[in-house]
Amino acid sequence: MHNSETFGFVVAGVGGQGAVTIAQLALGAAWMSGLHVLQSEVHGMSQRGGEVSAHILFSKNAVSSPTIEQGTGDLLLGLEPLETLRHLIYLKKDAPVVASSSPIVNMDTYPDIEKVKQLLSEINGVKLVDTDALAKELRFSQGGNIALLGAASKYLPIEDEIWIKAISERLKSKGDKIIEKNLNAFNRGKEL
Repeated sequence: MHNSETFGFVVAGVGGQGAVTIAQLALGAAWMSGLHVLQSEVHGMSQRGGEVSAHILFSKNAVSSPTIEQGTGDLLLGLEPLETLRHLIYLKKDAPVVASSSPIVNMDTYPDIEKVKQLLSEINGVKLVDTDALAKELRFSQGGNIALLGAASKYLPIEDEIWIKAISERLKSKGDKIIEKNLNAFNRGKEL
């Protein structure tokens, strides 16, 4: 990250997936790194499985707006394939995308998932991850999404030890076992 450069990070998913938690982990880690950071969230009918997304801007200088304009984002973390497709509009050309290939079919009009995955796989810079399989492997239902954050962390201007601290502090109230499960999932994601 250059001195005047702002880094735009988009997190997109549906209600109940933990998009807000992931955004808050990134926000906390950026803040602990001494960066200026702003976040905005969108909750569309989230309690019914509707869209939930967050924009997070990091900079070494003061950040004036928490919103990422179309075509300016530097990274997208997609917790759900259709939401990933819908949020690509916020990214710069060839910006990296770390996305789940595991759909949450929450509407009668959900498109053919194979077509959605094919569209995503044809885009330069997209890394698709089977988060359902990862969650089973990790024996942790949220493990796939925390692994996505681990994979996305490679593109973020934040050191590993800061991520460990941010995850541990954010989940302190849930106990050591939950912290350990989340850190294992995060580290598994960094291997992807």
